[in-house]
Amino acid sequence: MNMKKSYFWAAIVLVFSLAMGFSGCATSQLSKAEKAARQARVAQAVADSLSHRSFTIEVNHVNPQRMPSRMLSYGYGVKVRDGEFIESYLPFFGQVYRAEFGEQTGLNFSDKIVQYQAGKVKNDRYAVELVVRRNLEMLVYRFDIFDNGRATVTVHSDNRDTMVFSGEMIVGE
Repeated sequence: MNMKKSYFWAAIVLVFSLAMGFSGCATSQLSKAEKAARQARVAQAVADSLSHRSFTIEVNHVNPQRMPSRMLSYGYGVKVRDGEFIESYLPFFGQVYRAEFGEQTGLNFSDKIVQYQAGKVKNDRYAVELVVRRNLEMLVYRFDIFDNGRATVTVHSDNRDTMVFSGEMIVGE
């Protein structure tokens, strides 16, 4: 009798394991389709944001010119509105060659964009370059934005070291 019970439970475990295995296969096919649909939605949202010249990039990593790279806390980023205004809230680590008198705010400011250029560079990447003039300094922001929403922001100035940030575009604003 004990032998029959053990075969019974072994058969139950085998059937249950097979059922779980097959259900895992079915959900993986479904998740691939969902993943492809999500990627298509994100790519369309990126293209729409760039065509409207309004987008937000949140950064979480910085690579200064003269220091080791580091992770950033929450809340740093850049907003571009209508291709005319920029709100930059980015940290600065590095050397300043020519400083202005008064309050130094690093790369934290809101200002008007002097020049704006954008275009698709490759099948999965867009490039946006904009110029901002702040008092004695001219800043060039270059955005490399991928279809999956990942982005790099390079900030170049003639008065300070170049900074490279990486993060993600906020889609669905």
